[in-house]
Amino acid sequence: MQWIADRDQVSALAGQNGLKDIFSSGAISGMELRRYSDGEAICSVGDHLEHLYILVQGRLKIHTLLPNGKSLLVRFARPMSLIGDVELLRQYPVKNEVVSVDESLLLVAGRELVLKEFEQNTVLLRYLVGELSHKMYTLGQTTALNLLYPLENRFASYLLSLFADSGGQRVEEIRTATLAETADLLGTSYRHLNRIVRRFVEEGIIERRKGSLSVLDQNKLALLANGNLYE
Repeated sequence: MQWIADRDQVSALAGQNGLKDIFSSGAISGMELRRYSDGEAICSVGDHLEHLYILVQGRLKIHTLLPNGKSLLVRFARPMSLIGDVELLRQYPVKNEVVSVDESLLLVAGRELVLKEFEQNTVLLRYLVGELSHKMYTLGQTTALNLLYPLENRFASYLLSLFADSGGQRVEEIRTATLAETADLLGTSYRHLNRIVRRFVEEGIIERRKGSLSVLDQNKLALLANGNLYE
């Protein structure tokens, strides 16, 4: 993790993401900017957070740890997602692992700053209520997805959630070396996932080459995902 001591960049990112309509100028001036690299943890299970994290660039992967030591994917977070809003007020310990996907930029506000902002900022309170509602909704959706849907549907939802951008046109890749981790996140075995990968390759949905998987047909993935995303 890298601290970026650039107040102009903090102000620019806050403006680009609409934060100036949510936080006061004094609160924004008190925020830090942090850069996280691919796979780096923002917070881990059991942590006690003293900051609110606001994702302004990049993506985060959120997964929970099961009693058997394995992981299960909860969702991906995109810009303007909040990390720590559930835990901060009541000082609950963190229940999920949150890691950066590729490089991410987050604005960070200390607990005292956030609590002071709550006293008079009803816009922020409404935004937090909206974020909490979204998290409750997506938690129910992804729980049903993980429990009820076959692996081919879950893998399609995973790929769409991981690769979708604002325009929906970008073709991206994942390294085949990470398929064991992906299988873990989807609650299955590497062997079972590899069978699904081979089937998707045969059907022209994805391409496997040079140690990576590329998405070729997002429309077929969308049909398999049936509107369910890990977001």
